[in-house]
Amino acid sequence: MKTFEGERGNGMTEEEARKFLTESRSTLILGTTNTDGTPVIHPVWYYFDSTETKLYFYTEPQLKKAKNIKARSRVYFDVDYDKWPYKGVKGKGTARLVTPKEKALAYGAKILARYLKEGQSLTKLVLEKIESGGYVVFEISPAYLTSWDYKKYDKNGNLSSQHSVV
Repeated sequence: MKTFEGERGNGMTEEEARKFLTESRSTLILGTTNTDGTPVIHPVWYYFDSTETKLYFYTEPQLKKAKNIKARSRVYFDVDYDKWPYKGVKGKGTARLVTPKEKALAYGAKILARYLKEGQSLTKLVLEKIESGGYVVFEISPAYLTSWDYKKYDKNGNLSSQHSVV
């Protein structure tokens, strides 16, 4: 199975998808599964490690998403823009708790740097909670990623001739 795959005709290249995940400030919508099989979605701040092709997020260990992942590690996720031209990346993967604590703190700092201005008090608060165990960091290893980018369509909604099927 290809790790990166674009929607037919309007998908991003692997390079474009990596850039999108690296630069986007949208939240990652995380899908987990309850014990009865019902899906649950959770918006989270994330960091994408383009070199390792892994996504990271933090949460409180007693919340539903953390409990669901500990019981069933398969997750689904989506990062997209809700304004024209629509674009995004979604996928399926396996999540696991990040250890040791030093690694969790390093990824926590990277997540926060994406969403907060330097020096904001929330950064210190979250990192202290990771240090004390009040937050945990998870790593998602994608099995696959698929993408779409509607800027590849012209103003009439037709696929531009300069874009081929990915």
